[in-house]
Amino acid sequence: MSKNKKIAYSIIIFILFVLFCLTSYLLIYFFSNRNVSITKEYINVIDSDSINYTIKLKDNDYITDSSKVDAYASDLIDYLNIYYKYNSKFSDQIKGEIKVNAKGTLIGTSKTDSSIVLYNEFYKNEDVDYDINGEIINYNDEYRLNFSEIKKIYDSFVDINKVDLNGVVKFDVTFDYDVYNELINDFVNNSVTLSINIPLENETKIDMSKTYERNKNYYAKMPDEQKPLYLAICLELFGALVLFVIIFILLINQMRDSYSKYEKKLDKILRSNKRRIVRLKSVPDLTNRNVVLVKSFEELCKVSTYRNINYVEIIPNKLSIFFITDRDITYVYNFDAKKVK
Repeated sequence: MSKNKKIAYSIIIFILFVLFCLTSYLLIYFFSNRNVSITKEYINVIDSDSINYTIKLKDNDYITDSSKVDAYASDLIDYLNIYYKYNSKFSDQIKGEIKVNAKGTLIGTSKTDSSIVLYNEFYKNEDVDYDINGEIINYNDEYRLNFSEIKKIYDSFVDINKVDLNGVVKFDVTFDYDVYNELINDFVNNSVTLSINIPLENETKIDMSKTYERNKNYYAKMPDEQKPLYLAICLELFGALVLFVIIFILLINQMRDSYSKYEKKLDKILRSNKRRIVRLKSVPDLTNRNVVLVKSFEELCKVSTYRNINYVEIIPNKLSIFFITDRDITYVYNFDAKKVK
């Protein structure tokens, strides 16, 4: 293949590669946004929540300020004030409701097989619904957990039943909202559960949910009348990708086929006869010699089994000659890429 053709094919392959990348991006873009409006209308929602507590200890001679310790003697805890809140800010007007459900449970699991032996739901409020009409959800509440009374129930159960348990007092509050926005013509919803866990051990460390914050965009759904258009675009882009791949493969094969068979066979000849072949820079003057053309390299080898075979590549990747000089006769084999099968 000529140098100019190689350059031309390389340029075409590069252009096809760029088009392939661009089409791949568009296909992924359209497919991933098949449920998103072309107009990209959206609302932004910032959600945040938190849960915290303060502890009231029984009168004792050991701890006077409960806020300055990391762990507590469970027998010294009188009650906890639990504070929880949930806030959402929308970039556009919404309508709907938020449901708040709080639940307190006493759970005891066997230290032997972790099965639940004690389950006491000491507090549960009915789902509280609040209507929302605006751009902000702001809910705050608190609950007093009478820990000392719950601890008595737990200790009494353990003493009566003679069981060895891992006990924990749990308080969970769940926020659910489901609101409608006209801009995106769709509902936005979210559900979050906040928890506080108090192990019933001699020395207890209270575990609670971390502060949560989320910033998310909700996009308009694609109208039904636009879905066939998106499908058609995705199919066209997919077809273009397949076409690019086929053309790319054909071009690569075109570049290789014109000389790959020639090079492969030439390499085989040179490797198989490396002890006899002598590479020359140019063809010697054969004017005063009788030149006999042979049809194959094998035929040339039969002329003499011990003389060197001279080799000259006349046109790179296209034409080479092999010849043996025997007295005044020169036997020549023309190895032409056009005749390689």
